[in-house]
Amino acid sequence: MRLMMRADQTARPRNRSGMADFTTRGQQLALDQLQDIAAASDDTIDIVDVKPPAGQGLSLVIRVSIDTSGYAYEDGGFDYRRREPLNIFVSPHFPVEPPRVYFAHKRFLGRAHVQWGDYLCLYQATDVEWASQDGMFGLIKRLDDWLRDAARNQLDPEDAPLHPPVEYTSSDIKLAVEIDAPEIEDGKSFWLGTGKLTRRNDHCFDISEWSETPSSLPKDEKFAAVVLLNQAMPMEYPDTISKLITTLEARGVPFDLLFSILKIFALCQPDNEPLYFILGAPMRRRAADEPLRQHLSAWKMDAEYVKALQGIILEENTEATLEAWKVVLEWATEAKTEWCRVYDNRPEVTFRRDQGTKASWFLGKKIALLGCGALGSHIGEYLARAGAEKIRLVDYSAVNAGILVRQQFRNYQVGYSKQSALSVQLRAINPKADIDHEFANLTKGWPEALNISDFDLVIDATASRRVATALQLDLTKHNDVPPMLRCAISANASKGIATLNMPGSAFGPADLLRRTKVAAMSDSGLTDFAEAFWPFDQHERGFQPEPGCSEPTFVGSAADIAFFASSFFNFAASALREGGDSKATACFVRVSHDDGSMSSHLVPLCQPSIHVEAHHGYRVHLSHRAQSAIDSEIKSNARTGSAKDETGGILLGEIDDALGIISIDVATGPPPDSKKSPELFECGIEGTHALCEFHAKESGNSTKFVGVWHTHPVSIPKPSMVDLGAMAQILHLQEKTPRHVVMLIVGHAATRPTWRFHLFRRNEFQVVTLAAGESVDE
Repeated sequence: MRLMMRADQTARPRNRSGMADFTTRGQQLALDQLQDIAAASDDTIDIVDVKPPAGQGLSLVIRVSIDTSGYAYEDGGFDYRRREPLNIFVSPHFPVEPPRVYFAHKRFLGRAHVQWGDYLCLYQATDVEWASQDGMFGLIKRLDDWLRDAARNQLDPEDAPLHPPVEYTSSDIKLAVEIDAPEIEDGKSFWLGTGKLTRRNDHCFDISEWSETPSSLPKDEKFAAVVLLNQAMPMEYPDTISKLITTLEARGVPFDLLFSILKIFALCQPDNEPLYFILGAPMRRRAADEPLRQHLSAWKMDAEYVKALQGIILEENTEATLEAWKVVLEWATEAKTEWCRVYDNRPEVTFRRDQGTKASWFLGKKIALLGCGALGSHIGEYLARAGAEKIRLVDYSAVNAGILVRQQFRNYQVGYSKQSALSVQLRAINPKADIDHEFANLTKGWPEALNISDFDLVIDATASRRVATALQLDLTKHNDVPPMLRCAISANASKGIATLNMPGSAFGPADLLRRTKVAAMSDSGLTDFAEAFWPFDQHERGFQPEPGCSEPTFVGSAADIAFFASSFFNFAASALREGGDSKATACFVRVSHDDGSMSSHLVPLCQPSIHVEAHHGYRVHLSHRAQSAIDSEIKSNARTGSAKDETGGILLGEIDDALGIISIDVATGPPPDSKKSPELFECGIEGTHALCEFHAKESGNSTKFVGVWHTHPVSIPKPSMVDLGAMAQILHLQEKTPRHVVMLIVGHAATRPTWRFHLFRRNEFQVVTLAAGESVDE
């Protein structure tokens, strides 16, 4: 900053008239600070005059003179006088409210960042840039920067957005535009056409469509006249119609053309309706190196003037026509320009407020949302606001009065089906999105009316295990299954789990739940999740808001649900942005209801190797841990014994007949009492009972004994009669026999291992009692 403090200058000149009683403590502080600055500035800044507030709540006005000789002038910059006079208006609320600074003349009328010809736009975002603790020192620093940049023509540098021109609005009607403006053909001075107006509410129209001006316009729709210029308008738009006419003529739009346009559009206006005129000029730019775009403004012609224009064209009575001409002439020469506020949200001149955020992944995406209750109704709103192109809502329940405390529905929607009620909410947020709904019972599987390959993401917010199973059974029939997010929260809304399954993952919705459970059970940092979602006592009654007649649910507020819904939404968006077709990830989120602390933990759910069982076609999910254990035992057996000796062990996991899936989580080596030879492997039992109990307890009974494995070092992986006898032994001749058992045989284990799984069921073996002296062959 050029205005440096000098410690040896301490005099504080006072206004000769003294300060009036209306001066606030803040205004006195501002004056004291400015006097300190002036005293230390080496005459760079001089306090010329001080006018006390003329009344309560009015500003203190300080006239200053600033030496501008130190500012370097560049072409197009502000050409200052040797000393530039400025007026500083200090609010009675200083330092909370920043002072306003004005030139003491209007020589810079029409320049960017100067309003009304004299007011300096020092701050772009006052709430962010003004620091009350800096007081007048901060103001003078900002003023110094502004004056220097203005002299160098750097208030709108080439690598920054353009400061838009200013229209001083006076109409109570607003216009909103979210579609890019038409391009002006090369060599043309302007583009002439129409903007279709669609009423958004009582105070605002949408500019919903651009088109060339047709020969006639329907009266049952509303249109605005549009002129887009190929050259800039003044930085401050004309405040009277006569000035506006002159300004447009100077830019190639003659008055007779303007008048013709107004007459055409007046004829298509309904009775007693105003006419709107949209004016564009190339004065907007979002960022460096982008071409100039149209700045859109709009002014309104009141209904009385529209009626007069209609009278000029339609009236046959000469006297009435003359009266109409009189009204129009009054409008053209005396009327103020009634500018309307334009809410400009065109992609070509604005950035989405959520750009670059996790939620930006959903922009333009197609989403199926299954379940429109607690989590679903919140997530649905996030999807609509994020700009999802297509949303399909699926549910099978209705809105009741009790759920309004935490679900995104309205009082009048009680009795509606949830998916239809939510569709109304989402269309109100994003009417451009394709939003529809299906009333479908998801426990019967994927809705037939929806093609799953049409979607970029499926979100299962039902928290239903039955739905997960039904979906998995159905989705095995489809090849193009998109990523799927599933989410649920605990009974007291203190914990939540979301899983994201990518298309190349080996898991389906239901067996992913099992894998998540195993991950939680095996991680000491997730013990509280295991207890919350998979308690030892699964028969404990849940919370019933309507005792005796309602389904059990969780206890949680709208704020609780919003926290988990947003956490799951951002988790999915982040993972989807990263990609990875074969990944499956679980997100564990917790919040303390005591101190409000929050934490989250991501767990990659390792992909198993996939095999197909030989007899029944079950899919086998073999964990990396189990596969590594078997490989290690085979290698160890070859090193410490003989590669031709069979070896083996037991398998722990789970067999899901409903899904046709065998999950192998753990494989052991041979128990200590096992016997190995080239002819057979006899699996011992020493320590196996305790081992099975340990894994069952640690996994919440998800990892338990399912079978055995062994090698055929030099033969194919086909069960021998000895193998079948061992299966019969397990299935029929033990004290507690299982319904089915898995046998894994690793054939040619010594040279080229071939893995094959066999599932044997108890009813596939026939027990025959032999008579005395009768052989098996007989």
